[in-house]
Amino acid sequence: MQALLKIIKSKSFSSLIGNGLGALLGVITFALLARILHKEIFGPYLVFLAIYGIFETLRIGMVMNSLVRGLAQCKTESEEHEVIGSTLYITLALTFIYMAIIALLYYVFKYFQIFPEYLFFFKWFMLIALVSAPNNYATWYLNARLKIVSMSLIRILNQLIFIGFILFYVKQEGSIYSVITGYAVSHFAVSLLALVMGWSGIQHLFSYTKKHMLEVFHFGKFSMGTLIGSNLLRSSDTFIIGSTFLGSAGVALFNVPSRILEIIEMPLRSFAVTALPQFAKLYANNALNELRNEFERKAGLVFFLLLPISIGCLVFADWIVLIIGGKGYAESAILLRFFASYMAILPLDKFAGVMLDTINKPNLNFYKVMIQLAVNITGDYLGILIFGNLQSVAFVSTATFLAGVLFGYGQLRTHLGVSLKNIFVLVGKNL
Repeated sequence: MQALLKIIKSKSFSSLIGNGLGALLGVITFALLARILHKEIFGPYLVFLAIYGIFETLRIGMVMNSLVRGLAQCKTESEEHEVIGSTLYITLALTFIYMAIIALLYYVFKYFQIFPEYLFFFKWFMLIALVSAPNNYATWYLNARLKIVSMSLIRILNQLIFIGFILFYVKQEGSIYSVITGYAVSHFAVSLLALVMGWSGIQHLFSYTKKHMLEVFHFGKFSMGTLIGSNLLRSSDTFIIGSTFLGSAGVALFNVPSRILEIIEMPLRSFAVTALPQFAKLYANNALNELRNEFERKAGLVFFLLLPISIGCLVFADWIVLIIGGKGYAESAILLRFFASYMAILPLDKFAGVMLDTINKPNLNFYKVMIQLAVNITGDYLGILIFGNLQSVAFVSTATFLAGVLFGYGQLRTHLGVSLKNIFVLVGKNL
């Protein structure tokens, strides 16, 4: 019980509350769009988000963990400014490189008439990449500073603006253009706030150094690959379903229970992002025993805190899908029950990745995600080929995350002496 009280008073719990509200608003946004848009429009919008998410993951992967680790280990204020300037410089460089590549692809696709109905996506990809940069950097910076309330507020504000746009504009228009416009406007508004409040780091841009930029690059190349792989892991189901006879309607049906997973994933992310700077300081001070004990305790607590949600999704799947997606998505309830089987192991998988980054083994975290991606893609195609339904795709997710847990904890046992058994034993002693 003492451990539970300790975590409730921690910044991780503050982050949980903020991200919990964010998850709730995300579910409300999804529910509104599922009811307002036809499946033929909603499906392409989900594909748009999945494709744009790959770039967003690239930018996050290269910069965020490097910024968090770098600031956690700084000794002086000038060194902090150098870390901020270096990470911001790389953020802007990646953004402009991405925009140039997208512009080139736009003209190539237009010339060869490849997916002409989706050509307008490319223009929006470039615009949103630019206007969202200050907003995104602000969340990384505030997380590194453990200013959890401010970080949560800007994320919630972003979603509230988008919800308002949906209710007062998208509801009348009902087009994919109106939805993407609202998505861009919400990011632009919060980016302006980040610039005004000094959270974007722009004031330290010219404090960058070659030394810190190289450190960011060498760590970030694996971290970026890991997050791209994680994004592809989430998006691969959407792409595979959409490319088969199950089509865009199948994508929409599958994404209803997938979005419900945010109820677990977003709060889980809040524990993970606040754990990284804490773990990084312990590792920098060579306090390995304390680091190992803190990791095992926190991973176990989050597992048991989120286990009831997994059980609830299994038992009340029909009601949850009805509330989120409406009657048109009632058949998604069986998919949510399949998802519930692996929800419980998500905390173990997430914390394994955080710890591998903490002990400066981002390459092993990358390999873990690649193994999961291979299992998921292979399993999805085999499931659809043999059984021809969405349930088989949902079932494969359990094997995917189980593979990640086994590999991750095997590596942590070798390099840090972490025991999967202790994760449950330590929690049992303190509850």
